[in-house]
Amino acid sequence: MHPMAIEQNFRMRAGRFQSWGIGLLIAASLFWIYAAWQVFTPYESTYNKVDCPAPFTSERKDLYVDDSNGWVHEDALRCASERDWPEPLAALVMSVPLSAIGSALLTAGTVSVRLRVHDREMHEAQN
Repeated sequence: MHPMAIEQNFRMRAGRFQSWGIGLLIAASLFWIYAAWQVFTPYESTYNKVDCPAPFTSERKDLYVDDSNGWVHEDALRCASERDWPEPLAALVMSVPLSAIGSALLTAGTVSVRLRVHDREMHEAQN
């Protein structure tokens, strides 16, 4: 096989590593964006059209302290039951392996190309 063909195959593989790494990092970023959206944005409950605060800023005392008329307590219970922590937490847990593998692939592809360039420059400097 011709040396230029070998070099081209090597660069194509390194480019694929970089592309897969970038793709996995983008997927992990989307999971982070979804988790942030679930935690930091207010929403409307499907039951009685109650406006619910974002889970991050909601008052937890309303869940545990029953007021005199019960509406605040009932609304807080409905809001808490519609958007809770397992969904954003699952998104964050799924993002961890994606970001680790993506970082490793991106690093491997980039380092391979840079080392190849360095090796070629060293070879040219010696000749």
